[in-house]
Amino acid sequence: MLAIEESQKLSLSNLPSLTLFTGADQGQYEIMKTQVLKQIGYDSADLNFAYFDMKEVDYKSLELELVSLPFFADEKIVILDHFLDLTTAKKRYLSDDELKAFEEYLENPSPTSKLVIFAEGKLDSKRRLVKLLKRDAKIFEALEPKEQEMRSYFQKWAQEQGLTFDGKSFEQLLIKSGFQFSEIQKNLLFLLSYKDGGLITEEDIVEAIPKTLQDNIFDLNPAHPSEED
Repeated sequence: MLAIEESQKLSLSNLPSLTLFTGADQGQYEIMKTQVLKQIGYDSADLNFAYFDMKEVDYKSLELELVSLPFFADEKIVILDHFLDLTTAKKRYLSDDELKAFEEYLENPSPTSKLVIFAEGKLDSKRRLVKLLKRDAKIFEALEPKEQEMRSYFQKWAQEQGLTFDGKSFEQLLIKSGFQFSEIQKNLLFLLSYKDGGLITEEDIVEAIPKTLQDNIFDLNPAHPSEED
C-alpha cells in the first residue's frame, strides 16, 4: 500500500503521539502532506496547534512549546515542517547541541503534546535522531511507486470522483503525465472540471491535457512526406 493511501486513515482522534511523514517521491509526498493537514483539521488560528518551519526555527521557542501545556484541550499538536536535518540533504538548520536536545526530548516526550514531523527526502539512517524516530514514530514514507501501484491508486481515486475512462484514455493520461505522481493528480483534477459528464475519451486527453516537451519536439519534426515522382 502506498504511503498516501495508508495515511488517509489518519484523523485527529487516532493520530499517534509521534508521526513522521517523509519520502523521496516528491509528488506523492506533497499531496500526502496537504491531505494529512486537512484530515487532522490543522488551523493556524487554533491555539492547540503549533507550527514550526525548521528552516527558520528558533529552537528555544520550539523546546518551550513542546513541554508547555495545551490551552483548551487535553492534548496539542506540534508540527515540525521541512525537518531536513533528518534527511540526506546537505542542508542543516539545527546545531549539534539543538539536535541533541531534541533527541533528549524524544527519549522523554511530553504526554500532552503530539508531534507531527514533515521531512521531505530520503531519511539519513546513520543519524541517531533518525534511529530514534524509526524506533518510536509511526512513519509514512512516500517511496517511488511501482507502475501497477500508481495505476491502481489513480484508477480508484478517479472512480471515487465519478470519472470513467473510455478505450485507451487512461493509458494516454499516464503517458501525457510522464507517469509522474503529481502530474497525474494535477491532470485528473483538471479533467474533473473539464468534463461534466465524467466519461473521459482519448479526444479529451488530447484536447485538455497540455502538450509535453516530447509532443512539442514531435510537432517540430514531422515525418517528411514521400517525394512524388
